[in-house]
Amino acid sequence: MLEALRASVAIDRILISEGRTGKAPAEVLRLAREKKIEVSRMPEEELRRISGTDRHQGVAAVLHEEFKYYDIEDLIAIWKEKGNQAFFLILDSIQDPQNLGSLVRTANAAGVHGIIIPKDRASEVTAAVVKAAAGATEHTRIAREVNISRVIERLKEEGVWVAAVEAGCKDTVWSADLDRDLAIVIGSEGMGIRRLVRERCDFC
Repeated sequence: MLEALRASVAIDRILISEGRTGKAPAEVLRLAREKKIEVSRMPEEELRRISGTDRHQGVAAVLHEEFKYYDIEDLIAIWKEKGNQAFFLILDSIQDPQNLGSLVRTANAAGVHGIIIPKDRASEVTAAVVKAAAGATEHTRIAREVNISRVIERLKEEGVWVAAVEAGCKDTVWSADLDRDLAIVIGSEGMGIRRLVRERCDFC
């Protein structure tokens, strides 16, 4: 919540459980007042019903708009504008929102130029993902594309090497040459990287 407020996410209203005190709720209230966001206090049970989870930690937000996705051309343009070595993360059909959130958080800490996820048969950025990412979704550019294989081909047109990461790869992170413009592909929890996507990777 604090990261969302600091990142100026479009929030309509903040919901806080009655009786919640401490440093974090106080900072949420301060930022809400500063940004002129309405705050509503309510019983714990009501907040649980609205948020749909027991893990709300006493605070939730009603967003003004859906998550803003980028597209692959946006990510390429941002990389070229920065002028440094390319670093992208391609997530091939991650299903679990908690896993997606954790990967977004890790990728953000690693400094990726962007993350690419599929539009179909994969987790999108939901409230559960935002929570698991601990605010990183507000600082990470995420593209949602129909065809991941085409995304890989597009990156390769720009000179980006694509590395698959899965069990059974002959290379390891210590032996592979990763000092180049790079995109890393991670597959789904159950099926791993789909065959057509894997075939378009440069190495594994």
